[in-house]
Amino acid sequence: MDWKVIANAPWIWICGFIQAGIGMFQAWYFLRLGSRILQKHGGYKREDISAIARGALITAIGPIMAEIFVMMALVISISPGYTWQREGVGVGSVFTELIQASNSAIGAGQEFGTDSFNMVGFATAIFVANISCIGWSLGAALFTPYLGKAREKIAGGDIRFLAVVTICSTLGIFGYYAASNMKAGGGKLVAVVAGGVISAFLFKLADWTNKPRLKEWALGIAMFAGMYIAHLFAGAT
Repeated sequence: MDWKVIANAPWIWICGFIQAGIGMFQAWYFLRLGSRILQKHGGYKREDISAIARGALITAIGPIMAEIFVMMALVISISPGYTWQREGVGVGSVFTELIQASNSAIGAGQEFGTDSFNMVGFATAIFVANISCIGWSLGAALFTPYLGKAREKIAGGDIRFLAVVTICSTLGIFGYYAASNMKAGGGKLVAVVAGGVISAFLFKLADWTNKPRLKEWALGIAMFAGMYIAHLFAGAT
């Protein structure tokens, strides 16, 4: 039997829909729980909560579309069913799935994307992809209950200091990835620089025109514009 038949089997799609349903339920549940807590303890009105949710949704458009672009490559290389089952609920990082599949094929003595890739290579890729998720899954399950206490100890009860730590951590993470891509040069360098400049310009433009809602769209617009400019100037490098 061809491995692609199994990769697109009905049960693969069914599992993907079940996982996606669980993810949607969790998102809805925590959104409702957070809204109730804000209304009860935070002094927020329903209009404020709606504005927060709208801003979060708009800000997520850019990263989501970036994930979809990479998922297209995963669909073409492996199968739509496997991609849906893996990423329908965000089981693994879509940016590492192709690398895992390629390295798994090499470990099985095959070459991913060629005729030599068969059932053994596919099974190896699935095994490696699932094993790689165990670490962070166990970490989330075992240590999440203690993160609140750790946060309080780090901040020492100072909310402002906690905000500073959060911002610095975010800047460090995104700065690391930005620097890594800039170091690679070519299209990645152009995309990072263009995206950063456009994002900063949009934030300033929102202040100049007194339209704060423009900031909600800044991330998505900057990501798309950065990728497009990189394609124009550097092609697929």
